[in-house]
Amino acid sequence: MRYLRQLFLLLCLSLGGGLLADDAQAELVVIVNARAGVATMTRLEIANLFFGRSRQFFNGQEAQPVDLAESHADRAHFYQWLVNQDLAQVDSYWSRQIFSGSMQPPPRVATPEEVIKRVVAHPGGIGYVDTSRVDARVRVVHEFTH
Repeated sequence: MRYLRQLFLLLCLSLGGGLLADDAQAELVVIVNARAGVATMTRLEIANLFFGRSRQFFNGQEAQPVDLAESHADRAHFYQWLVNQDLAQVDSYWSRQIFSGSMQPPPRVATPEEVIKRVVAHPGGIGYVDTSRVDARVRVVHEFTH
């Protein structure tokens, strides 16, 4: 009986902990400079910009994507959502592009605050941050759906 009670308690704790961890996960949004003239974007349009397949927004404005550093957890969430790939696959793609001399990856910054600063500093800036960090200087063009 004691064994079953301990097993039940362990199961409840592990399930509850998993739910709490998922709830604590950041709610990411894709943002652009408020002056970019872009109101919404599709996931495909975002992927094309972040993988260098497109260099402009649909309105002709040059896009300047900014990425988070490898060590930031939001980066893994972003690429999993965007293209259903882990960071090793994304980095492998960029290694091939760099080796062939065809493209360079978006610059990486250490913090979401730096993402916002770069997006604000460039009319074509585009990045991703937690929704709680959004302010009037940027426009949300896509929200993650779970």
